Amino acid sequence: MFPSRWVVLVLLFLLIRLPLLIFGLPATLSELHHVLLGERLHQGFTLYQDVYDTTAPLSAAVYWLLDIIVPRSYLAHRLLATFLLGYQAFLLNFIFNRNQVHPYKSFVPALLYMLFGSIFFELDVLSSLLIGHTFVLLAVSSLTAISKEASNAGRLFKAGFMLGLAALCYLPLIWFLVLGFFAVIYFASGAFRSTLLMLTGFLFPFSVVLTYFLYQNSLGAFLEQGLTWSWRFAFAFGLPFGQVMTIAALPLGMLVLSFLSLPLINLGPNYQARFLQFMLIWTIIVVLVLISGHDASVKGLIVLLPLLSYFGIFLFSWWGNRLWIAELLFLVVIVGVVAVRYNPLGLVYTALKIEPKRVQVQDHPKYQQVQGERLLVLGPDLNYYQNNSLGSPYLRWDLASPYFGRLNSYESLFTILQDLRNNPPSYIVDQQNLMPELQYKLPLIFQRYEKVENGPFYRRVR
Repeated sequence: MFPSRWVVLVLLFLLIRLPLLIFGLPATLSELHHVLLGERLHQGFTLYQDVYDTTAPLSAAVYWLLDIIVPRSYLAHRLLATFLLGYQAFLLNFIFNRNQVHPYKSFVPALLYMLFGSIFFELDVLSSLLIGHTFVLLAVSSLTAISKEASNAGRLFKAGFMLGLAALCYLPLIWFLVLGFFAVIYFASGAFRSTLLMLTGFLFPFSVVLTYFLYQNSLGAFLEQGLTWSWRFAFAFGLPFGQVMTIAALPLGMLVLSFLSLPLINLGPNYQARFLQFMLIWTIIVVLVLISGHDASVKGLIVLLPLLSYFGIFLFSWWGNRLWIAELLFLVVIVGVVAVRYNPLGLVYTALKIEPKRVQVQDHPKYQQVQGERLLVLGPDLNYYQNNSLGSPYLRWDLASPYFGRLNSYESLFTILQDLRNNPPSYIVDQQNLMPELQYKLPLIFQRYEKVENGPFYRRVR
C-alpha cells in the first residue's frame, strides 16, 4: 500500500475529529459518569460493593487507570477514544486486505470506518462498547488468520481470550462468541477441538475476574450488577429514540444501499463468498448486541462500523465507468457527516429536531452552588457532580432507588445505614424529598445534616 495514502487518511480523520474534541462541546453525562466511577475506584473503593454501578469490570479498570494518570480529564477520555477508533479502522482494513475479501485492496474501509465513527459528538465518548469492540476486532483478526492446514491452537485460544475481554468490557458483546463458532466452521479444521480451544480462551479471563471479586468479598454484587443486570432489556435513552434514528439515518441508509448492491457484485474466489456469509452472520450478531444493550444511544453505532466498512465498498465499486456517481455519493457522505457533527450555524439540529443538551452536562447556576465537596444525590440528575466528587456508593439512581424507594423495609434501611455510616458525604442533594423521612427513620446518619436555605441541599454539620 502507499504510505502517503495512510498519512492523508489519518490527517483527514484528525481534521474532522479533533477540533470538536478540544474546542467544542461540553462534557456528556456519560463522560461525567465514567469520570466519577474512575475517581471513586482511585480512592480505594471496590466496584459493585462500594460503588453501585453496572459498568463492566475491564471498562471500569480503564476509567480507574485514566484517573490515576490524569484525574478528571475529559480530554484524556476523548483522545483515548479517538485513538481506539482509529486503531480499529486500520486493524479492520488490514484484516480485509490481508484476506483479500474485496475485489481489490484499498483504504476505503478504514476511511468509511473513521467517517461514520465521527458523525456525532456522542461517539467521542470513551464508552464501554468502544473499548470492548477493540477486543472484538482483535479476535476477528485471529479467527480469520487460521487455516485448515496449519496449527491453530494459539490463534484460537487468543481469539477466545479476546472475546472474553470484550465481554468483560461490555457484556452484550458476548454474542460475538457465536460469530466465533461460525468462523471456526468457515476457516478452521477440527471444528469440535477448535471450538473447545476458543471456549477455553473465552472462559479464562472470566475465571480471573470471578476469583478477584471472590477475594474482595463482592462476588455476589458482581454477579448481580456486573452480569445479570445487563440482561434486563431495559433501555436507557439519552436522546429520544426518534432523534437517535435521525442521526443514524445516513449510516443506515448507506448500509441498506450497500446490501441492495450485493447482487451486482462479482466476488470471484470462493473465499470471498465465504467471507460474505461470515459478514452476514456478523450483521445478525450486531442486531442481537443492540437489542441486548441497555444503553440505547448513538454510541451503539460503533458496532455498525465494520458492516459499513465491508459492505460500503461494494456500493462504491460497482458503478464501472461511471466513477463520477461514486465520487458524488462519497461527497454527500462527507458533507452529511460534517454537517451532523458540527451543526453549522445551529441550523442542522434545529431542522432535524435533535436536542444535544439532553446528553450534555448542563452549566446552570443551581449546579454551581456547591463545589469541591463529596455529594450524595438522591435522584437521577448527575449534573450536581460536575464540580464535586461522589460521596456514597450510589452513583446510579436506578440501583439506589430500590433502597430509598422502600423506606418501610428494615432491609433497605439497614443497607443505607451500612453504606453511609463510616464515610458520610459532606452534602446531600434531595431531589426526591426523602430527607424528612430519612431523618426520622435513620437519625444516626441523617440527623447530622441541616437544610441549606430553600434549595435541595443539606449540609453535614456534625
